[in-house]
This record gives sequence, structure tokens and C-alpha cells, in this order.
Amino acid sequence: MEWWYHIPIVTCTLWVFALGLGIGSFLNVLIARMPFDKSIVWPGSRCGACYRPLRLTDNLPILGYLRLGGKCRFCGTKFSSRYLWIELATGLVFVALFLIEVVFNWHNVPGLVQPFGAIGQFPSLRAWLYFAALAFLFSMLIAAATIDLHYRIIPLQLTYVGTLIGILASTLGPWPWPSDVGSVPLTPPGDYGWTHFQLTNKIPAGLALWPFWGPPPAWAPAGSWQLGFLTGLMGAAVGQFIGRSAKWLFEIGFQQEALGLGDADLLMMIGSFLGWQITVLALPAGAFVLLPILIPWMAYNAIRGKQRDPHIPFGPGIAAGAVACWLAWPTLGEASRFVFFSPLILMLSMSIVGGGLLIFGLILRRGPAVEAMGSGNPT
Repeated sequence: MEWWYHIPIVTCTLWVFALGLGIGSFLNVLIARMPFDKSIVWPGSRCGACYRPLRLTDNLPILGYLRLGGKCRFCGTKFSSRYLWIELATGLVFVALFLIEVVFNWHNVPGLVQPFGAIGQFPSLRAWLYFAALAFLFSMLIAAATIDLHYRIIPLQLTYVGTLIGILASTLGPWPWPSDVGSVPLTPPGDYGWTHFQLTNKIPAGLALWPFWGPPPAWAPAGSWQLGFLTGLMGAAVGQFIGRSAKWLFEIGFQQEALGLGDADLLMMIGSFLGWQITVLALPAGAFVLLPILIPWMAYNAIRGKQRDPHIPFGPGIAAGAVACWLAWPTLGEASRFVFFSPLILMLSMSIVGGGLLIFGLILRRGPAVEAMGSGNPT
């Protein structure tokens, strides 16, 4: 293969990385201002200590931070390294997302099939729109997880706006978009339906990994805005229900307020983009991500005799769990199809998970809260 076949993909990857750096810079504004209900558009970026406006060159992603040595040019106050890492992480996430979905088509979306991804040609407009929707969701997950980690809250403005955009994206790009309806094999009437596992008849993924139910009913056929709207709406509703139910069960065992409603809102936003099935798995997956970290941390604090904070920043775990389930969906989705499209098995499985959350709350029962302290950083 000639070297110049790689020019489009290399060019697009560099552009996506630069875009990610710029979005990461904006995410830093959200992270610094939203927890305090400050406007994200006014005033412009300024030092959090002397309130002097930052120059345009100071706001250049990564370069501005390194050029200033991580300090305010006017008063010398040190800026948190979080600003640098969020920009870099967002840029790398965008590149990974672009390569995974657009170039290598990890989820094998029929509408994105190209000769070795985008090599030798530029991605189609449909591929860019698909990438843009997922990039928006991942950006919101980065912001929500970081805010929850630092401030123990997930702002309503973030998740509610994200949910509305998710429902809109699902409506405009109904399953199996970006694939054409004709390229998607649907189970014929009289068969076992989608509860029957068939390796030769997998359910193709779209922007929403699956429709809200399947096969799609006659009044909401595949590719229709009705199906897209219901998929996004059902994803948001189930995400909210799962989050609130988990909060209630967890706190019965924990015997004090622990999970916040912001975690339910985060699941709601995830479901509006990816569908309700991913929200069912994201919460237990997030618990598995956090448990190996929380247990040693709690033991260390107990040995040191430190006062412990009962507010668990579960947002990062939910975000990580959702991403892990999304990546594993080509295998995980088909393996769990008999659960998601069988009401009886689904209810039984959710009951088992609910019992696990109750036990998890009993394990993590802890002492009084520690009042969080703020920090002064550029906004």
C-alpha cells in the first residue's frame, strides 16, 4: 500500500486530536465554574487569585500552561495540573474514539464499513456525525466524573442538557443509524424473537446500541423517528430509575445518604445516547471498578485513624463502567440478549443486582462526613 493512502487518516487524526484539546480546554471551564453555579460564558478566563484576565495565548491548550510554567503571569499563583491533564486526556480520548469507531469500526456498524476504515479516503459525513455524537457524550462523561471526584456533585445543568441532546440525537439518528434499514437483518415473525441467541443473526449496533425493544413494533419501525425518540426517552427513563433505585437500596444498607441523585442523572444522560440496556450494566460495572479502590482506601484510613468521608464519588465509576460496557458490547451485548429481551429474566437479574447493591452498602457503612474544602484555581 502506497504511503499516500495514509494521508487522509493521519490528517483526520491530527485534526481530531487538536479538536479534543480545544474541547478539553472548554471542559476545564465547566469543571471550574459549574459546581459554583457560575456562568460558563462570562466573564472570560481569569486567575482565581488575582482575577486578572488571562491572555489569549495563555489559553492555548497545553502550550499555554507549559509556557507559563503552571503559574499566573501576574501574581505567580500556581494553577492546578488538572487543567493540563484534562486537555491532554480529552485529546487522547477523541483520537481513541475516532480510531475505534470510524477507522476500525469496532462495533461493526454496517453504515460505517469502508476499506480498512478511512485509509485511502476521508470519512463520510455520516461517520463524522456519528463520531460527533459520541464525542459529545464522552466529553460530558469526562466533565461529570472530574467534577464529582473533586466536589462530590454532578451539576444538573450538565446532565440535563446532555440528556436533551442525547434524546435529540437518538431521534434524528434512530436505530440502526448510521446504517441503512435495508442492511439490517430483522427476526421474521414466528421466530423466537431477539431473546433467542443466534450467532448468524446478531443485532447490529447503531448510535443507540440497540432499539428500546426488539424486533421493533409496527408503529415504530426501524429507522423511524418514533423508534429513535422512544429509544432515547426509554434510555433516559430507565437510567433515572436504575440510579434512584440503587440509591434507595444502597442507603438502606449504608444507613445514611451516600449516592447522590446526580448519579441517576448521569445514567439518564448515558441512556439517552446509548439506550437503556447499557444503563442496566453501567452501574454494577462501575461498582466493580470502584470496589478494588475503595476497600484498600478505607482500610488505610481506618489504620491511620482518619475521619472518613461517607460521600462516595460514584460518578467516575459510572462513567468508567459505561465506557467499559460500550467497548465490550460486541460480545457483551449478544451474550446478554436473552436477558434484555425477556421481561422475566430481566426482572430476576435486576433483583439479584439490587441485592448485591444492598450488600455493598452494608460493607461500606462508615462514619460521619468530612466537610469538603475548596481551592483557588483559574476560572
